Amino acid sequence: MDFLTKRFYPENHQGPQEETMESTMTQQIRQLYEVERLSHRQIAQKLMISRKKVRRIIRGQSLKKPPRKLLIQPYERLIREWYQEHPFLKAIQIHDRLKSYGFPGGYDTVKLYTRSFRKRKSGQFHELEFLLGEEAQVDWMEYRFPFGTLYGFVLILAYSRYLFAQFYPRHSLEFFLDGHISAFQEIKGIAHRHRYDNLKSVILKRTPEITFNPQFLDFARHYAFSIHPCTPGRANEKGRVERVIRDIKDFLNITPCRDIYEANRKIYLWRGEKNQRIHRSTGLKPIDLLKNEKLKTLPRISYQPYRVVLSQISKTGWVEFDTNRYSTPSSLSGQPCEIFAYPDRLEIWVHRKKIAAHSRSFERHQKIENPAHREKLLNRTPHFKTQRIFQLLNQMDPCVTHFLREAQEDGQDPLTVASDLFPLLIQNSKARFLSAIREANHLKTFKLKYVQSLLQSPRCQPDPLIQPQDSKLLTITYTRRSLHDYDQLV
Repeated sequence: MDFLTKRFYPENHQGPQEETMESTMTQQIRQLYEVERLSHRQIAQKLMISRKKVRRIIRGQSLKKPPRKLLIQPYERLIREWYQEHPFLKAIQIHDRLKSYGFPGGYDTVKLYTRSFRKRKSGQFHELEFLLGEEAQVDWMEYRFPFGTLYGFVLILAYSRYLFAQFYPRHSLEFFLDGHISAFQEIKGIAHRHRYDNLKSVILKRTPEITFNPQFLDFARHYAFSIHPCTPGRANEKGRVERVIRDIKDFLNITPCRDIYEANRKIYLWRGEKNQRIHRSTGLKPIDLLKNEKLKTLPRISYQPYRVVLSQISKTGWVEFDTNRYSTPSSLSGQPCEIFAYPDRLEIWVHRKKIAAHSRSFERHQKIENPAHREKLLNRTPHFKTQRIFQLLNQMDPCVTHFLREAQEDGQDPLTVASDLFPLLIQNSKARFLSAIREANHLKTFKLKYVQSLLQSPRCQPDPLIQPQDSKLLTITYTRRSLHDYDQLV
């Protein structure tokens, strides 16, 4: 109220209480001056006020300054008329209109003055009723956990109130599609109509006409359901999913989670109990009403949830996606490519041919490499060849990693040791090579010559075949007979 008073009233405007205090002060000063004959200085010290103020009162001047005229006062009638005609006018619109009338004040003055006019009346809504299997309401929710932000895909059947919810590390199209597919598989069917807010995964733009995401249209066509977008600013049109999102957030506020796996496990148990609980509106359990839903049957072939991103392979054979770098064959450096982003993996395609596949990383600034993508560079760069051989052996098996590390601590160059071990791997099977390395680790002998001696030891020869004395026995043939002949003997 102090702020409003300073904004709309003169700086020295005084209310009734202040006027009474001023009158008392005047009477005290006149009593001290006229009756007790105190000086101006003595009166000021006694009442703890300035001598200037004492002098002004004794001379008969009022303490109050003449009131200033409010800047917005001449326009009050106009503002009232405008709001009577258009109750939902915004403060900026009023300010623009007042400027055309010569109003010298600022936007903040108009905003504060029109606050009482802009109080919106609470909307009145009627409860929607839905047919069996008619509609599902879908939306994203965002929740910040101590370990990071997760995005919850939420789908609720409008008739039965059966709830599906699952968290994802991102909220892009591939996760949106995967959420639908997981929900369809759980409820074993598809609602005839799906209602959405203005999500970019569904609607690219609304003006001058609604433009749907073409890939999501293809997804809806595959599962044969219609898309029903909500009117902008009318969240009540999908009130069922809005309400259940609030319930999920209330549950998470008192439920600690360490990672996405624990969050999904706990939300799965929570919604399982919720679907088993009697709903306050229907008086029945959602799990029981789900059996009555007239859902569309699932197609035999499931849709692949992916998103296509155009990119280009760098000169060093890397493709960047979500701040992470993924390797490709070095022979395709500089080529344009398509990244097919799935919820759990990435596929890189060049000229309609898949050239690489990686597990998807949701960390930041990581390098995900397949060593085989660099093999063609081995003959071009000897130093790179040595490093690549070391990397291949180091990643082959923990026993090789241990051997190379111990050899390095023994003063040997691990790159040289790996280069010398590589021919032994080529000459012998992988199993025999690893067996020799494990034997060397067991004896704590991290020397190349010892591994060579183990691999060069004579192998066990199989026993010679025993030949029969009569060579005709080797040419005996067998004619298969039917079992029906034996049936006749029974």
